[in-house]
Amino acid sequence: MPVNQETAAEPILSVRNLKVAIRTPVGSLHATDGISYDVYPGETFAVVGESGCGKSISSLALMGLLPRAAAATADLCTFDGHPMLSLSRRELSQIRGDKISMIFQDPMTSLNPVYTIGNQLTEVYIRHGKGGRKEATERAVFLLERVGIKNAAQRLKSYPHQLSGGLRQRVVIAMAMMCEPKLIIADEPTTALDVTVQTRTLALLAELQRDFGLAIILITHDLGVVASMADRVAVMYAGRIVETAPTRELFAAPLHPYTQGLIQCIPNFEQSGEPSHLHTIPGMVPSLFKRHHGCTFHNRCAFATPECTAAPVELRDATETHRYACVHTEQELLGYWRDAETQEVVR
Repeated sequence: MPVNQETAAEPILSVRNLKVAIRTPVGSLHATDGISYDVYPGETFAVVGESGCGKSISSLALMGLLPRAAAATADLCTFDGHPMLSLSRRELSQIRGDKISMIFQDPMTSLNPVYTIGNQLTEVYIRHGKGGRKEATERAVFLLERVGIKNAAQRLKSYPHQLSGGLRQRVVIAMAMMCEPKLIIADEPTTALDVTVQTRTLALLAELQRDFGLAIILITHDLGVVASMADRVAVMYAGRIVETAPTRELFAAPLHPYTQGLIQCIPNFEQSGEPSHLHTIPGMVPSLFKRHHGCTFHNRCAFATPECTAAPVELRDATETHRYACVHTEQELLGYWRDAETQEVVR
């Protein structure tokens, strides 16, 4: 169930006005342009949007894993009381893998091919001073069994190439859990996995979250994954958050035209079994080398007016839990969405 922010504990992660710029030979690329959000203990917070919108790089900024050409700034960026962007490399290394872990996009390349699974699992436990090699091995066996890998003690001797993609993803999840973190960032955790393995992986994450009380940031472009797993959602477009709401509320009444377009793009099969018309969003994403003062979606939006480019479009409140970045009122936008529904546009 979604976290009730009025009664919930303090956020475990708070981000305000996070900006990430990447230096290139042709100028600075503004990968994220002032995003803000909170993540509460025990909830799943999804960040959704098309490729290149800034989902992954914003999380890499939190972890201090940006490439050298990139720089991050924020008015506030605290995790569990730690000011993440101002910590030294040594201080960050004490938090990463311990209190906050990350599941990277591709399980095929997330593991080091020259070390055994056991070596890679136990290293993080020992380096964070949780115990010796014996305790680390016992913990690794326990977690491998917990994520559904049989003959766990024997698997510790395996190398990554000896495991399937699904097993490798389970190993990566077990590795993220080694030090009992408070927050896991799952960056496209089902990439390169077949549909059945995807379903099992998501079910496993949800089960581990219930059992260990984890908070999860789920980065994805798959709205089906969001609908089945997330408590709250932030929709990103061209480096900005354009809408944020509890999952059910977002799918029932999407306000921003981009969110509406994403939901309309979900394939739908009619009762006859034939696919209905597949909706597309026309136009191109604007260049991230330029600073955009108005709505970044206006050049692709059928609802755009001259007002959309006149001034910066900030997130505004539709309800206590639902915010969107558009100059139009929620009544106008919902009316547009309802009209689309009657025209049998896919939801």
